[in-house]
Amino acid sequence: MMGASRPIIEMRGVGKRFGKFEALKDIDLEVAAGEVVVLLGPSGSGKSTLIRCINLLEQYDAGDVVVDGTRVEAGRRLQSVRQEVAMVFQAFNLFPNHTVLDNVALGPVRVRGLSWQESRARARRLLERVGIAEQAEKYPVQLSGGQQQRVGIARALAMEPRILLFDEPTSALDPEMVGEVLDVIKGLAGEGVTMMLVTHEMGFARQVADRIVFMEAGEIKEISTPETFFTATRNERARAFLDAVLNH
Repeated sequence: MMGASRPIIEMRGVGKRFGKFEALKDIDLEVAAGEVVVLLGPSGSGKSTLIRCINLLEQYDAGDVVVDGTRVEAGRRLQSVRQEVAMVFQAFNLFPNHTVLDNVALGPVRVRGLSWQESRARARRLLERVGIAEQAEKYPVQLSGGQQQRVGIARALAMEPRILLFDEPTSALDPEMVGEVLDVIKGLAGEGVTMMLVTHEMGFARQVADRIVFMEAGEIKEISTPETFFTATRNERARAFLDAVLNH
């Protein structure tokens, strides 16, 4: 939840263009350590671009992004920022030629210098945490989409990040698999992990968020509590968005 200390993520006047298209326009946003912020808005509103600027998967063109006191920019300090920030994507991006266990263990070995023995032990604990310990020796192709996404979450956690970014983590899943992934994310929210999530799951957003950030056309139109956003928003565009998605 929000505290008195310096925000762990600060975005000031952030802009991003793709050619003539202005994907982000003068974004100002702060996220406190341990806070869960959910980004909502229509497709193409800039939500995914915004979170991808936090670890420089997208190079922003204007303004500043600061993570835990360090400006996010190309150069030698970028690696230290990326060790603090892990991302879970729509696509699972697992290595097909590695077992589930080694998919989770590989990052800490390569990036943090852990031994395989130590990293595999950590990976087993994380697979148990996300509810798929019994799948450790299988390969990704042998898993359901929901199981693969839970491996993706375990892999992100293996790096012991301070911040987790989720870019529509359930959008590639069959409907019956969505709940199992959302349950894992809810559990993380209850453990005080700093999270930013892009999602179209409205009920989940309302349950898990400390704050809702509503975006449209590359701009932040509203920042509010879930209760205010879903029951009493005064923003005309937010109301239209909610009417469209909740009555679909």
